Amino acid sequence: MLKTILFDLDGTLLPMDLSSFLTSYFNGLARICSHIAEPPVLHKHIMAATAAMIRDTRPHKTNQEVFLEDFTPRFNLPAEELMALFDNYYQGDFKNLIHCTAPTPLARQICLHLLDKGYRLVLATNPIFPRVATAQRMQWAGIADLPWALVTTYEHCHYCKPNPEYYREVLEKVGARPSETLMVGNDTREDLAAAKLGIKTYLVTDYLIDHGDPDYRADFTGRLEDFMEFAKKLPPATS
Repeated sequence: MLKTILFDLDGTLLPMDLSSFLTSYFNGLARICSHIAEPPVLHKHIMAATAAMIRDTRPHKTNQEVFLEDFTPRFNLPAEELMALFDNYYQGDFKNLIHCTAPTPLARQICLHLLDKGYRLVLATNPIFPRVATAQRMQWAGIADLPWALVTTYEHCHYCKPNPEYYREVLEKVGARPSETLMVGNDTREDLAAAKLGIKTYLVTDYLIDHGDPDYRADFTGRLEDFMEFAKKLPPATS
């Protein structure tokens, strides 16, 4: 019996073309940081530090700590000054990236329906962004004020998707069992990797990211509107 539903955000509850979003994201950040690096250089360093987060498996290091550990030495500036630039961007121009998304009322309707049935909801977005950036995207999706059991951000997570340890950490934080959990996402590698722990998976195909990986098979597949019908058929969660 399912009790906990994990939701991806970008491309799932928040419809978006990820490529377009990332292009606009880096362009905006490059403007803020133009005095410290040329756009291609900044992009290269951010991608390298992000890759370091995704690779890292040290349980005592948060993703934020890993990012700073890799990113800061690339510039002749203290970490506090570098992070202040990012914070200024997230609290300012980042909001303009809503034009790269296509918010739908379905996201909120689905979550409210599941909450009414007693399900515990987790926003299991890949924790490579800080809390402020995730909160902004949640607002765009119309789900920021919902009682999430957990929202994964890089400040408090120690792993990233598709590492199965990310999912293990999420389950431990909310006290959920794999057999009673469903992961809903649009990425055939990052989201379907939850199956390695015995978590059921639902692949949302509206903004599908298909890696063509034969190691992962979704238990359920459909558009977000199909998931709404799927949610309606779920029985109330039991305690």
